[in-house]
Amino acid sequence: MRPGVFITFDVECSMGGAWGDAGLKPVPPARAVWGEYGGEKLGLPLICDILNKYNLAATFFVEAFIDEQGYPDRIGPICEFLLDRGQDVQLHIHPNHKHYGLAGQGLPHPRTDQIADLEPEAQRALLAEGCERIARWTGKQPVAFRAGNMGANEQTLEQLAAVGIKIDSSYTFAYAGGQCGFSADELYNGSKWYGDVLELALSGFYQRRLPGLHPSKPLDLMGISFAECRDAMRRICGAGADAVLILHSFSLFKVRNVQYNGGRLNGIVTRRFRRLCRWLSENRDDFPARTFSELAGAIEEGRYEAKAVPPCRLKSRIRALARKAVQAYNNMYWT
Repeated sequence: MRPGVFITFDVECSMGGAWGDAGLKPVPPARAVWGEYGGEKLGLPLICDILNKYNLAATFFVEAFIDEQGYPDRIGPICEFLLDRGQDVQLHIHPNHKHYGLAGQGLPHPRTDQIADLEPEAQRALLAEGCERIARWTGKQPVAFRAGNMGANEQTLEQLAAVGIKIDSSYTFAYAGGQCGFSADELYNGSKWYGDVLELALSGFYQRRLPGLHPSKPLDLMGISFAECRDAMRRICGAGADAVLILHSFSLFKVRNVQYNGGRLNGIVTRRFRRLCRWLSENRDDFPARTFSELAGAIEEGRYEAKAVPPCRLKSRIRALARKAVQAYNNMYWT
């Protein structure tokens, strides 16, 4: 099974400042998931239109606790929409969404959005409940998980195994030892077994050390150019490992404030995503796009061999600085 590319989306609703301001509510799915603005749907509908145009399937890690944010019965239609369009649905959890629901009931609750901060029993209970919800909405148990904020660690993988999930995609070397709770001792791209759970890392690359630039970047088209993403995937797959890209349900539009008001198309990120899908379509023999469900099937059939490789390095100063300038321009709402 040759190395492939995994396009992934985290599907979630921002808290929108609701923890700090009782007058605010979490952002509704109509904005954060569907991207409904002025008669347009700039979230999942636009994303799926682009994927389907190029005959590509992605994995959508769907937040299991949107009900607790005050929007009951919204996730079923989201899962149905994705499955009807040939996309893959797996489990995503931001613990604070569950905690917000507990707070609203006046029940004891932690104040952390990092699943690794919870006691093992609490992690396992949260994962088990999330699995049950995804199974109810999709008709099958999830085979893969991604923690909100990449905030898992090695202990979380033990709890995943306990609830029957065999694949995780929470590790990224760019955040390891910090936001991502995994050890930063041996940084890698690709995949690696931790006991019975396969960790398929969100990919990243090192960039030139320049003022104002972080030394490493994850493969997120909101923060890197198409060319950087393509070249990093070439190097990762060329070294024999799988490459994983991340976006969010709200990545293709920009908003005016934390409540996601005034959404409008993010033309730069949308063009990057279109270019990536076109390139993957044109090069599918060399860089096959796969889903986590396909990966689970390959593992079950004994066709998959995990491989971790050292993080690659992209050396172009000019491209990094040009991308930084483009990002600064694009961060202005009206551009």
